[in-house]
Amino acid sequence: MNKKIVELDVSNLWTPYLTNSMARCVNSYALKTIMDSDIYSIFDKAQQLSNHLLQMITEIFQKEQFPIPHGFTEKDVHLDAPRLFSDEFWLFYLHGMTTHGLTAYSLGMTISHRLDVRRFYLEAFKGASEIYDTTLDMLKSKGLLDRVPTITLPEEVEFAKKQSFLAGWLGDHRPLNVIEISSLYFNLQKSTLAKDLILGFSQTAESKEIRTFFQRVVEQTEEHLTIFRSILHEDFISSSISWDTHITDSETAPFSDKLMIFHCAFLIQSAMAYYGTALSGSMRRDLGLRYASAIKNDVKLAEDCAEIMIANEWFEKPPHSVDRREFSN
Repeated sequence: MNKKIVELDVSNLWTPYLTNSMARCVNSYALKTIMDSDIYSIFDKAQQLSNHLLQMITEIFQKEQFPIPHGFTEKDVHLDAPRLFSDEFWLFYLHGMTTHGLTAYSLGMTISHRLDVRRFYLEAFKGASEIYDTTLDMLKSKGLLDRVPTITLPEEVEFAKKQSFLAGWLGDHRPLNVIEISSLYFNLQKSTLAKDLILGFSQTAESKEIRTFFQRVVEQTEEHLTIFRSILHEDFISSSISWDTHITDSETAPFSDKLMIFHCAFLIQSAMAYYGTALSGSMRRDLGLRYASAIKNDVKLAEDCAEIMIANEWFEKPPHSVDRREFSN
């Protein structure tokens, strides 16, 4: 049977379908446990956006007779589970996850040619941008946002005159520049979110194997946080606060192991992308090597994560090209 040819633009909607179906489950549980009316309101808006985006993707898929991914359903969330995270953590979580969405949606707009797909990404970006602004303002107003690092205002433009500008391992090294500080601060925020979310997952997962894996992720992420904090502290620059105390002692899982391991994989993959961006903008050799080491560590975690999903038959294969080698044989 001849298979229908479908444009890559449509196939690329497979990933936002999965992530938004996951977000719908997470949001529904958060809405069951959040007591702060302001935070509840923004999560309700986020839930409406996820539902709208899923409907848009479904309509495009149906028009093209593209198989709709299974994704995540009400079976992957346990709404009667007790509170696992504080309201404040949920606000921090939504702000961080919206950052991931803005990154993905802006990329989607630049690589899509079809009008309906570009319209999807534009609506997704606009919706995520509104949530980002609201969560940022709310974190500020509630005193939950870290103090952003500051530098002394330069008096004039300077040019590097020595190769030591790139050095970092041996002898004296120059202070961090604003590009490097921003990358370190941004990755501290993202790694803090990942560590504390997965810490909560590690105490609620049903599978002992998955609990152990989550503990590995937490330990490795903490190692990365320690390294990045120490680099900032060397220049007397403050680093991000911890959210460890915003996790309750509940051991009842609010989500299925399938959803939690997928969420973990998503955060690991995102971390590798952000570390890669930071590496490309770091001009001190020691920073580049630190990021490269962090990526190497996360590659192994991502592979182990995928193996767990495959072993449990949870791994939905992304759309792929035809194996013409198989045909030729």
